[in-house]
Amino acid sequence: MAPRPPLAISAITAQQKQIHDDVIAQRGRYKDMPASTRSELLSKQAEVLAMIEGKNSSGDLSQEQQVQVFNRLEWIEAAINNAEDERMVCKREKTIGSTRITRVCRTVAQEREAREAARDELDRADVQNRR
Repeated sequence: MAPRPPLAISAITAQQKQIHDDVIAQRGRYKDMPASTRSELLSKQAEVLAMIEGKNSSGDLSQEQQVQVFNRLEWIEAAINNAEDERMVCKREKTIGSTRITRVCRTVAQEREAREAARDELDRADVQNRR
């Protein structure tokens, strides 16, 4: 998979400022958003803006910071669109048998399904071992 081109920090900042202003004014899609969600959204935005402050592109961030920024931006988008299950979550995982670290991204729904499938498999194995 080819690496993604770095994102311009100015575009992220401009988009987040517009969202921030609309959330504070409770305009448009934000007028019916629960206060707790608005508060958490503003908190996630503050975290993103602190991480990207002084940077010109996403390439200026460490890989760990890129994952953190991506996850927070995905959370913000999911909150705006009221689509938690479609939110992408990325993790840096070591490849088994290697020291290589890769970025793996899945939706919240995919993560939940994988967890449930693993739990079901363990339960089945446990039942079979008791026989």
